[in-house]
Parts: sequence; structure tokens; C-alpha cells
Amino acid sequence: MKNRSFFPLWAVVVASCAMIQPAMAQKSAEPSTKPRVTFSIVRPGEALPWIEAQRKSSSNLTAGDTVPTLLMRERAISIFRRDSAFQTGSIAINRIGGGTETLLVVGYSMEYLDSALRPLPNISSNILPLPVPLPAGAIVTPPFPASLPVAIGGLQGDLAPTTADANGQLVAVSAASPMLPNTANIQPGQTRVLINFTARWSDQSYSPRSSALQGRRYVRLSLLRVNDFNYEVGVTLATVILDDPQRVAPVLINAIQNKQLLRNATDLIELESPGFRSDGQPNSVFYDENYNVLTYTAISSDSTIVTARAQQSDSRVGGRPSLFYAVQPGALPGSTVSITVIADDGTGLLARDAFNIQVVSSITSVASASDNMALTVSPNPTADRINIESVAQQTGQVRIRIINAFGMEVASTEQAVSAGATYRQALDVANLPTGVYMVEVQDGAARTTRKVIKN
Repeated sequence: MKNRSFFPLWAVVVASCAMIQPAMAQKSAEPSTKPRVTFSIVRPGEALPWIEAQRKSSSNLTAGDTVPTLLMRERAISIFRRDSAFQTGSIAINRIGGGTETLLVVGYSMEYLDSALRPLPNISSNILPLPVPLPAGAIVTPPFPASLPVAIGGLQGDLAPTTADANGQLVAVSAASPMLPNTANIQPGQTRVLINFTARWSDQSYSPRSSALQGRRYVRLSLLRVNDFNYEVGVTLATVILDDPQRVAPVLINAIQNKQLLRNATDLIELESPGFRSDGQPNSVFYDENYNVLTYTAISSDSTIVTARAQQSDSRVGGRPSLFYAVQPGALPGSTVSITVIADDGTGLLARDAFNIQVVSSITSVASASDNMALTVSPNPTADRINIESVAQQTGQVRIRIINAFGMEVASTEQAVSAGATYRQALDVANLPTGVYMVEVQDGAARTTRKVIKN
């Protein structure tokens, strides 16, 4: 009885194991039902050589994969342009497969690196208020960025990473330390979570000039295997590239007008003025969009008639750059000399202005005498439109003409004015060829001109 009862039990165990083994083998052969988590870019970027080297060393990337890279640039606003490209972008953490019925918590880390791939602080201790490029109110459209305390040199201050919480509200991403992981919560019914980046306004100022360039910086994001039982990892690396504002050449903002001077006469022109015109633009001759310090060179076409010298720091104008020129004692009346001023921004980008000086025996002409009439022509240079503003000398009609370099009238208009009243006139020059033009305003017996450059 004893032996007979033991045998069936042993047989049941063996039979059960024999049945379980094929079932386990069949289960292991089934494809995994875990979701796959991977990075992607909402706005496409580019892959750099050092990123490609990391890609090749990652076992999670196939031959056709690339590291998702978001290219961004610090935002800049100035007189002639608003740099609106590459200001914002997002990196997505995607859930692929495995169903979307449950909450999926994904771990990731962020590191901030300089151009040599050395670690930068995620949150800097160097808190500075960001200046605006021009004084408040100088330009109304587009509005100026607010001057707020920002962590310069830190990931949080430079790129302000955010993500959405369970209610869809944007919240700041913790970036206290690259060693502490972050978590992205992919809610039920969702397939991805966005990590959003917004490039800050450049910490540049117009006066005093400050370039404050930091060079290219990187944010390296890495997916972490928080729980291998919850998800599988695909592309594990993503990169954000942050560049300084776009480099552009300086511009000629207030062209120097042609002059009539007597023998032995001298003149001093302030090339960089701290003041502003009535239209909110600086009084400076040249303006640098990147706020580089400009250095100047002056060239006279005939120094035996008129000498010209650019001075980088002139005490006569508060230590700012100046242009000084002098008509020589032996200069013959009727002689004309061209003066060229070159502004160099230090990066190989230049701006130029050329004007003529005519030597005269006396200055009695209406044009010369009335050239002090308040007349503003802006913007200068321009691409499509000029705005003319002045104060009427007498009641009647003012005639405004645009004259090309050959002395031909290419546009004209008239406007009824009242003595002492400010009048304004806009002219469309978009269809005019590129070059130098003269804007002439005839107001009764007074006539004045301004040189304008059409880009």
C-alpha cells in the first residue's frame, strides 16, 4: 500500500515537469510586450562628428540610427533685426508599443557641456540681470525682452527646460545636478513627453558695448534603465546645441553727409553717440548688431587737400571714437575729396561710409545754409521704405525728391504743411536698385538733403 501510493505521486511530479518545460519554452519564444522608449527631435537638428563617435560606441543604436540633435541659438533683438530662428525646440521621449493604458515612468539625465565638452553647471551661482539692447521705449515694435535675473552659464538659465505635468501645465525640469536622474511621466493614453527648451535673450548691451559671447554649448540627455521590467531602451542619447547669436556685419545707420568747407577748416564727427534720435535710433554713424567693439580707419582720396584721421578714444567726445578731418591751407577752391570710413567688428566683418568734401571760397548757398534744418530720414540703410520727418519752415507745400547717383529724380511727392508743425512722409523704395541716393526736401526757400543707402 505504501509503495503503491508513493509511485503515483512521483509520476505526477515528473509528468507535471514534462508539461511545464514546453510551455516555458513557448513563452520565451514570444515577442516582448514591454514598450520601447526612445528619443526624437520635434524640430530636426544636425549630427556632429563627436556625436557620431558616441553613436558608434552605443550598443543600443543600429547602423541607421543617429543621435537626435536640436540646434538652438541665443535670441537677439536689435534695431534692424529680430533673430527669431532656432529659439525654441523640444526633445521627445517616446513610448513605442506595449500599450498606452498605464502610466510609464522613464528615467533620464541631463549634462551641460562647453565647446571642449567640459562640464558646465546645470544651475550657476552667477546670477546676473540681463540688459536689453536699447533703453526701454526706444523701439515699441517688437517689444523688448524683460530684464530678469538669470543664471548665466547654467543650463537652467540658458535654456530653461520645461515639461508638462499630469494636468498639461508646463513645469520647470529639475537640473540641479547631472548626476541626479530626472523622470518623465508618460500618462495613460499618451505616447510621448516633451522636454522643451527656450534659448534666453543674449546678455549683450548696446551701451556700454558688451559682446558677452560664451561659445557653443551642449546639453547631453541620456535615457536611464530605471526598471528593466517596465520598458526597453532604444536611442539612449540626445543632444541640444546652443550657439551665440548669429554673426552679422556692422551696419551704417547714419550716413555722413557731403560737406562744403573753407580752406583751413576742420570738423569733428562723433562716430558712436550715447544719444538717440527722435525715432528711437542711435545717433551713431555705425551700429554693430552683435555689439562688438568697432575699430575705425579713415582714408582720404587726396591727403594733400583734406587729411582724415579716425581716433578710437577721443576725450573731446567723452572717450568715444571720432572722425577728424581738416582742409589744408593750400587747397584750391572747387577741389573735391572723398573720405572713406571703415568700421571693423573684429571678426572680419566690415561696414563702410564714403562722403565728399568740396573746398569752397565761401559758404553762402541756400543748400548749405539750410542744411541745419531738422530732417530725419530713417532707417538708413534701408531695404524697402524710408520715413522722412521734419518741421515745416513755412505754411504751404513741401516737395520731397529722391535723386540717384547720376542726379536723376527717381521719386517725388508733395505734402501740405503748416509753419512750425512736424510733418512725416513715408516713401516706398523697394523697387529702386541698390546704391546711394539723396533725399531732398524743399520747404519754401529752404532746401536740405540727406544721403540714404538702399540695400
